[in-house]
Amino acid sequence: MQLTADHARFPSARRLKRRRLIDPLFDRHHPEGSTVASGSVRILYRFVDRDLVGGPFQIGVAVGRSRGNAPRRNRIKRVFRDVIRHDQERLERIAQAHGKALTAMVLFQGRDQDDQTIRRDCTAALAKLEDRALRP
Repeated sequence: MQLTADHARFPSARRLKRRRLIDPLFDRHHPEGSTVASGSVRILYRFVDRDLVGGPFQIGVAVGRSRGNAPRRNRIKRVFRDVIRHDQERLERIAQAHGKALTAMVLFQGRDQDDQTIRRDCTAALAKLEDRALRP
């Protein structure tokens, strides 16, 4: 698959940064939020009006402090962003199928794993998200 110049980047417009969009993802009582997990990766997601996001999706990445020192956490976040960058078309399909914008947060819950394992788990979690979101 040949990536176009637009898909070769993960622009800041696609990054989830607003608190009013992040907080409902972590609220267990919010009816629209849902979650998928695979291995050491958990994705919290929900669909919102496109007016709130300004695009097909926004996605954030978080790694807790108990997962290692700052360089290790930054490396894990970099791997997540790279996987997301390569799977942007999948996320756009999910949002398009719902007619709303997708907001999601990718969380790392493992310990001392190599980059390939993290990539595999993140890709598998995104595939589960696609299966669940596109299910009739």
